[in-house]
Amino acid sequence: MTANFVTAFAVKSFDVPDKKRYPDKAEVDLVTVNDYSVARLILAPGWRWSVCSKPTEQTDFCEHNHLGFCLSGTLEISTPDGLKSIIHANDTYAIPPGHDEWVVGSEPFVAVEFLGAASFGRPASRGQHARI
Repeated sequence: MTANFVTAFAVKSFDVPDKKRYPDKAEVDLVTVNDYSVARLILAPGWRWSVCSKPTEQTDFCEHNHLGFCLSGTLEISTPDGLKSIIHANDTYAIPPGHDEWVVGSEPFVAVEFLGAASFGRPASRGQHARI
């Protein structure tokens, strides 16, 4: 297992992100603290990866790893082999590559992601992770 270390003090606010992206039915605010990229995701009602992101990602399923914390809203996830899960407010989550996901209900899904964040909403990332 690789050890991660924080080597310097850093504070950033999503109120003034380093970068903003506006993929279909979504808003992504990105900050980098030291070597770590963190994103605030706001996915609108009706957002679904296979409809909104698949055309730009150019993969059959979302190939990103996700590690995050849900602030509000509901997101459902399914895998090609039939696994399903639902993320609600105050849930932490880890999602491996190879899934579809969609917002459930009329409330936006708002989350902070610590893994997979920098690539979300980047055209043709094909699941490849990157720093901002």
